[in-house]
Amino acid sequence: GITRVSSGREALSMMVKEKRIDLVITSLRLEDMQALEFASEVRKAGIDVPIVLLTYDTRALNDLMANYDVSVFDKVFIWQGDARILLAMVKYWEDKVNLEEDSRFGVPVLIVVEDSVRFYSSFLPVIYSEVMKLSQSVFSEGVNLYQRLLRMRARPKIVLCSTYEEAWSYFNTYRYNILGIISDIQFPRERNGEVSASAGLDLAEGIREARPDIPILLQSSNPKFRKMAEKVGPGFLLKGSPVMLDEIRQYLTRHFYFGDFVFRRETGEEVDRASDLRSLLEKLETIPEECIGYHGSRHDFSSWLRARGEYALAYRLRPR
Repeated sequence: GITRVSSGREALSMMVKEKRIDLVITSLRLEDMQALEFASEVRKAGIDVPIVLLTYDTRALNDLMANYDVSVFDKVFIWQGDARILLAMVKYWEDKVNLEEDSRFGVPVLIVVEDSVRFYSSFLPVIYSEVMKLSQSVFSEGVNLYQRLLRMRARPKIVLCSTYEEAWSYFNTYRYNILGIISDIQFPRERNGEVSASAGLDLAEGIREARPDIPILLQSSNPKFRKMAEKVGPGFLLKGSPVMLDEIRQYLTRHFYFGDFVFRRETGEEVDRASDLRSLLEKLETIPEECIGYHGSRHDFSSWLRARGEYALAYRLRPR
């Protein structure tokens, strides 16, 4: 449920009375105080509830981050006209809370590395929308309501990182759950706090060495990185491109197992495709053996099944 209030004082009063508040989303300027003051008052009151800042003014946000400590907020997002940002904010925190527990059961993890508030606020809604579509697409395979709820709980979890060390730590912790990586190329490294020109490439090369089967999508505002990025991943996205969000959606579908299972020959030629587990079983009767060998050597079958919550089957199939 969502409850709206107009002022910081009203919000504080409700949070003291109501013990079931899970998340607070605040605008930058409230009726009676600034967002920083509101967040500080919440912490002073000993209320341990995540606070997310949502602002629509880029200039005001830049001034705030340049002159004040915004660590009192658990995350900052910027409104850019896409209402799905609300879904992304709620699911981002839901994933953060549930990741450790759900990963024990094999739930796949998608790592997103981006330090720009503007960019992650634009493409996280797209990624979450595709994840939710994927979860709903397998409903027909469930037998009852209980299984449907399990499938929703078993959807891929998304981890948003802003530094090299944070991303590498998540990879090491959940390396056998990783579904894919979407990473910027230039972002901070904690050892010096400055933006590194090659942090994304270094991260991708390290992951590729440890897990060659993980799809990696790199992106940058500088087109000069395209050739270097394509050496370690399935593709490269130019940030700021008018078709960037559509390209992210296409990469999720084709390379991150969000779409149909596409049977290909080693040359890349498409032979056939399956939309669900039932059709996959049917197609396996007629698909050439070379296609099965090709996809099996790349762990495509187990990765596709794991993205759809078939963890037990994927676990048994992967070693083969």
